[in-house]
Amino acid sequence: MLKDKPANPIKALGMLLDKKKVVILATSASAMGDHTTGAWSEEITGPYYVFADAGCDVTIASIAGGKIPIDAGSLSEAFKTANDKRFEESGDVAKLETSTPLASIAASSVDILFLAGGHGTCVDFPDGAAKLVTDCYASGKVVGAVCHGPMGLVKATDGGKPLVAGKKVAAFSNVEEGQVQLTEKVPFSLEDKLKEQGAVYVASGAWSENAVVDGRLVTGQNPQSSVMTAKLCLDVVYK
Repeated sequence: MLKDKPANPIKALGMLLDKKKVVILATSASAMGDHTTGAWSEEITGPYYVFADAGCDVTIASIAGGKIPIDAGSLSEAFKTANDKRFEESGDVAKLETSTPLASIAASSVDILFLAGGHGTCVDFPDGAAKLVTDCYASGKVVGAVCHGPMGLVKATDGGKPLVAGKKVAAFSNVEEGQVQLTEKVPFSLEDKLKEQGAVYVASGAWSENAVVDGRLVTGQNPQSSVMTAKLCLDVVYK
């Protein structure tokens, strides 16, 4: 059964019969310079359950494959979510030990590519994820990204232009970067980079839920937006 099934029973049945393949891509970087980091847990676990509970075939992947480093801060008392707890209690957390390497993923085998965030993405997403993102988008797939996940969009292209050019995009904001005191640690401002590439940057208040859809590109601003971003990806793929 779908946990959050559509009100329309015909659509619900169609979703069950049309099982979509989702790849959640995470960073393999455990440090950004001298700052220990990794993937942000909720940005994996929240989308994972949105997709899995909708009956999708979900693969957790990372740039290098194998163990995904998780930012310890994301599992602290202040930030650990119900999705994180469910991930641990169900045993799904073991999936983080044996993630699929990006190199083994073909765009043709994906319906939704979802880029999870965390500051580790600042290290390996711009170069590491660009080709798969470009290939997935060119193949008509849905590309989603949340928080720092859009680091994987900055070198992706669409018809020779930056993928984000002219598109509405949400991502971790300069205000939020300042509030976590990492403005001087990141290689560049994600908000500024997306704007430089011609994106129509859509921001909401710091730490508020915010996600936007532009065609087959779905992006969210911060960890609080991870579930919303994933749900919008499903809306697009089942449209």
